[in-house]
Amino acid sequence: MALVVLVGVTGSVLGALTVARIDGQRSRQSSVTSAVEIAATLKLAIEREQDLAVNTGAFVTHAPGETELQFQQWASSDRVFERFPELIGIGSVVMVPALQLSQYAAQVEASGLGGSGTFQVRPSGSRPYYCFASLTESPNGRSTSPPNLDVCDSTLGPKFIEARDSGQSTYLPYGSGPTADLAVGTAIYRGGAVPATLRARRDAFLGWVGIQVAPRTVLATSLQGHPGTAVAFHYGSGVSKVTFRAGSAPHGAQSTTIKLHNGWHVQVIAVVGGSGVFTNANALVLLLGGTLVSLLMGVLIYVLATSRSRALIVVHERTDELRHQALHDSLTGLPNRALIIDRIQQMLARGRRVHSPLAVLFLDLDNFKDINDTLGHSAGDELLVAVGSRLSGALRDGDLVGRLGGDEFVVLTEGASLAAGAEAVANRMLDVLSDPFHVSGSEVPLTVTASIGFAEGDRSVPERLLHDADIALYEAKNSGKARAVGFVPPMQVAIDAHRHLEFDLRGALEAHQFFLVFQPTVNLATGDFTGVEALLRWRHPERGVVMPGEFISALESSELIIPVGAWVLQEACRQAVTWNLEGHRLVVSVNVSAKQLERDRVIDDVESALSLSGLDPECLILEVTETTLMNDVEASMARLRHLNALGVLIAIDDFGTGYSSLSYLRQFPIDVLKIDQSFVSEMAASPESVALVHTLVQLGKVLGLVTVAEGIETDEQRVLLRAEGVDIGQGYFFAQPLELKDLNRFLKNHETRQTASIA
Repeated sequence: MALVVLVGVTGSVLGALTVARIDGQRSRQSSVTSAVEIAATLKLAIEREQDLAVNTGAFVTHAPGETELQFQQWASSDRVFERFPELIGIGSVVMVPALQLSQYAAQVEASGLGGSGTFQVRPSGSRPYYCFASLTESPNGRSTSPPNLDVCDSTLGPKFIEARDSGQSTYLPYGSGPTADLAVGTAIYRGGAVPATLRARRDAFLGWVGIQVAPRTVLATSLQGHPGTAVAFHYGSGVSKVTFRAGSAPHGAQSTTIKLHNGWHVQVIAVVGGSGVFTNANALVLLLGGTLVSLLMGVLIYVLATSRSRALIVVHERTDELRHQALHDSLTGLPNRALIIDRIQQMLARGRRVHSPLAVLFLDLDNFKDINDTLGHSAGDELLVAVGSRLSGALRDGDLVGRLGGDEFVVLTEGASLAAGAEAVANRMLDVLSDPFHVSGSEVPLTVTASIGFAEGDRSVPERLLHDADIALYEAKNSGKARAVGFVPPMQVAIDAHRHLEFDLRGALEAHQFFLVFQPTVNLATGDFTGVEALLRWRHPERGVVMPGEFISALESSELIIPVGAWVLQEACRQAVTWNLEGHRLVVSVNVSAKQLERDRVIDDVESALSLSGLDPECLILEVTETTLMNDVEASMARLRHLNALGVLIAIDDFGTGYSSLSYLRQFPIDVLKIDQSFVSEMAASPESVALVHTLVQLGKVLGLVTVAEGIETDEQRVLLRAEGVDIGQGYFFAQPLELKDLNRFLKNHETRQTASIA
């Protein structure tokens, strides 16, 4: 242990020293590189200003005598201040010999550039020559230099004369203190080129181009991409000394100075990492981390050397805990799917060996989602724990209760437990759950029911036995819940048939296999046909024509009823418009399913069908059943009111067979009341049915609704219904559901009979 600690600490110290030295070198090199980049950027910016001065000189040279306005127009057209945002001003400077001063002053006064007074040289005095700004422009359009200011008598004078004689641009500070700026001066000569000799340059000299630059803008540009860095631009030549600064650097930063020409220096201030171990974060982390790891390694060796048996015990305990977590449900502590499959496999092996009975019970709580939705998931979890505990307490030793997930439990039982059969065990489970449960989220005890599917006997694989129990559970749910159902092979056939049906339905709409038939409705008082009810049919390439009772439930369960229902609306509206154009004023009725009414999309589908077809909304009736209305009263009411506001009529179908109250019926926007055919079929033989139909008709009249009787099959029924005041009739007595071509023929025949009757 001591050797490991000694070697580790020594290596950490050496490594930290090495890292500190390397990081220090890298940091210093990075600082120098950054300074060079900033200086290069600054120099490049100044060169751009010098290039601008050359371009301006070319303008002045080739257009001598240009006015101030023309110079401003050139600067605007060349977008000078857009391309060079650091510019304060730009202009040309001319040299005026003392003998020509009076003439120049007169020209300035005549042009109005000198103001309302006389031209007075600033500063006053007699000199061999004077330098004045003749053309100037700035971003704000005002002159940056008075026309009577002698530039050559300022600090710029010597540098401007030097630029004239050398033919090279110069730059130096202009002004002093916080108002100092940077000036760039370039001499211009006749012909635009720089003469080769000093004498020739003086003879061809025309003046200078002067550019005034905001140095802080240039410096800020050079600092882009260099956070935590400051820069100072120094000028120190003769009596003129000035420093421009930009950026900020943290305390303890170090500077790097780069010398430029003409007395300028660039000083870059940035943090440079130290080469000491305690001042370098990486080295300090390595030192402390290495020392800590060395100590931990020493302690680990000590523990392993002295407490091996204790470590093995801890490992075994942890392994057992992980194994338990992997095989048990985290909420209830019951076996999970993996352990259940393993136990089923063991049961099957024992059953084959000793020929003992075995069974798997698949249990699912009825309407458990409602508990989660109303009381919250914490109450639902508490209930699941209580259910698991109660089921476990009802089993014999050797049997097993597991949880697959959600509210699904599995019971494994074999041998003597099945003396009375698996159904007896399932009924015992149902009895155990019949006592109310007390959960903290509910003020009253909860009564819980369950559906159980069970499968018995040998299977080739455990999953097959569990699968068969699941199929039986599905049958128990379909049979009304709160019951136990055993698996029989025909169930698998039914499940497979249902799956094949759903598979075929998924491609039926795209394959244009759906079509509509139409059953006419008749005014019982006049005998006139008033409209049709659109009914969905399915023409399968192998099954033939499939009736709605065989596939509507599959459409509902798979939610394919949504796109199919939209198609029915579009087809029915389109055909109604065709009939109206042919002179048949018919109202078309379309059934709306519960799944459609559960979604706001039903509003979009109806609006789309009306818009695409151009059908008058009053010619469309949407039929909904009582049960559909009561699924979600508030939401259903809101959607139906929206549809009714469009002008669409709403009919309540199969009235009298559901459970809606009169108060709800008054609140819903109902226009049509359809009396179920079960009442109509018994009218001739049952006075009670006649009385019930009479009540429904009177109810419709009180509420201002149109009444429609379904399923009229005999003339006697028609006469009775007409006597009761029913408005509209529908049924095989008048016509069965007809395909489009048959209905068109039927309408023509009816029209012919009416014409003959009138004649």
